[in-house]
Amino acid sequence: MAVAPAASAATLSRSTLSATVSGSTVTATTKIAASPAVWASLAGICARDADNNHYDFPMSAATLSTSGVTLTKSRTFPAGTYTYWACAKTDGAWTAIGATQKFTVGAALSGSAAPSGQAMPVGDLPGWKQVFTDDFTTSVPRGSFPGSAYSSKWTGYDGFTDSYGIANYQNSAISTSGGVMDVYLRTENGKVITAAPSPIVTAPWAGQTYGRYTMRFKSDSLSGYKLASLLWPTSGNWNQGEVDFPEGGLDSTIYAFNHCLNNPTHNCFWATNGTKFTGWHTATIEWSPGKLAFYLDGATLGTTTTSVPTAPMRWILQLQSGSVGPASSVAGHFQIDWVSVYTYKG
Repeated sequence: MAVAPAASAATLSRSTLSATVSGSTVTATTKIAASPAVWASLAGICARDADNNHYDFPMSAATLSTSGVTLTKSRTFPAGTYTYWACAKTDGAWTAIGATQKFTVGAALSGSAAPSGQAMPVGDLPGWKQVFTDDFTTSVPRGSFPGSAYSSKWTGYDGFTDSYGIANYQNSAISTSGGVMDVYLRTENGKVITAAPSPIVTAPWAGQTYGRYTMRFKSDSLSGYKLASLLWPTSGNWNQGEVDFPEGGLDSTIYAFNHCLNNPTHNCFWATNGTKFTGWHTATIEWSPGKLAFYLDGATLGTTTTSVPTAPMRWILQLQSGSVGPASSVAGHFQIDWVSVYTYKG
């Protein structure tokens, strides 16, 4: 009879790890392999909250083969941000397999406070201090934004054209109602109208060095329009970097980009998982010393340590035309449920 190899003789690896957040329920998937094959009394996905409390997904026994075994499990979580990773117990010992990732579960809903189905996070996170939030509880009609309700919290490009020279940035395209910021994209009197609101985190058009930036958004499918939500150097010097996420045509898929320092016409990093702009989504940029991490709907989209900016940057939620502008008949809405900004605390 063949004898299973001891755990110490096997090398464990994982090729995939992802998590999908739906309300308070998270479904996580991983693929674990072993060389040579080994029996695991428990295998799956471990998770910890910010205080290192255990929130492991349900585990099961499995034979971990050289070709890999896919494990998918779901469970509910309290609101918060969690670290998760593939793990297995072999020969009585636990092994953490591969790099850790993070997902965030929104707070429980309260009345109509979260039109998107996910409430705005409130409070600091490990390594991050929350310094700006807005869930748009005050209504301002289109044509009057920012008004007195938002003039201390928001600014934006107003009265000039976008980088393609096609669309006109106008704050008058913005309204707030029902807990949502709404940007009405359209052609009016022969002008393509968009907007580029920018949170006032420290001072108008000022920025910060490093930070965590999260927005909850959805869009109609609008050919010829795009979102380029970006971190842009406070100095205006493009050579100091540009970080774009979420970016893409509003009738297409969501991308993340990091432009190369001192060579910004080139991208040193990009990522996508094919997610469309339609439907509610949560996008997060984590910018820390030497690292950029991008999260979409609670799962890691990608990370990079190449050409990470070091100069102060401001956050602009820039809606504009695509390289080919929209037909005059194309009109629709881009909505933001809430935004949250943090400073880096290490």
